Amino acid sequence: MTEGVIKYSIEHQYADAPFFSGYEELEGLRRRLFALGLIGEKNGIGYGNLSMRDDDTDTFFITATQTGKMAALSPDYYTFVSAYDFSTFKVNSQGKYEPSSEALSHAMIYATDERIKAVIHVHSPVLWKFMKSKGYLSTAAEYGTAEMVEEIATLYDTLEPLINNAFVMRGHEEGIITFGKDIEEAELVLYTILKAYLEK
Repeated sequence: MTEGVIKYSIEHQYADAPFFSGYEELEGLRRRLFALGLIGEKNGIGYGNLSMRDDDTDTFFITATQTGKMAALSPDYYTFVSAYDFSTFKVNSQGKYEPSSEALSHAMIYATDERIKAVIHVHSPVLWKFMKSKGYLSTAAEYGTAEMVEEIATLYDTLEPLINNAFVMRGHEEGIITFGKDIEEAELVLYTILKAYLEK
C-alpha cells in the first residue's frame, strides 16, 4: 500500500501558509469524517484528505500529507497550494507541512468547473464496493499519478461536474471522491451515497 506517498514534483516553501478563512468550516467537516472512520490510518499509513478553493481563485488549501491518524488539525496542517502544472506534474505550495499526495487530483477537479469549491477524498471498503457494484462513475488509475489526473479530466470532458459530483477510484482501493459548490454540498453527496448503501 503506497497511500500517502507524494508522487508529483513539488516546490514547497516551508513557512506559515496564508490566512485560511475557511479553516473552521473545513476542519469541522474533517472531524465529522474522522469520527465516522472515513479519514484515519491503516497499517501505519494515513488516508483521507480534504480541500477548499481559496475564494474565486485557482488556488486552494488542502490537508497536509500523512495527517490521517490525527483526530483534529490545527491551521498549521492546512497547506496552501499556490500553483500547479498538469503538463509537468508539479505543485507549488506553502505551509508548515507538504500537501496531501492527492493535491493534483484535487487541482484537476477544481479545474473542471470554477464553481467547485470543496473536494472530499475518503476511504470506505463498504462504500467502495457498493459504488462499484452500482455503476457509479469511476477511475482506474493508481492514486496520485499523472494517469489519475488525466482520467479525471477525461471523465468530466463530456459530463457536467456538479451534476456528477462523485466517483469511485477503482485503482485506489477503498478510495472515494465527492465535491461540490460548497462544503455542505460535497458532504451531502457523500452522505447520500452512505444512505443508499444503508437502505440497499
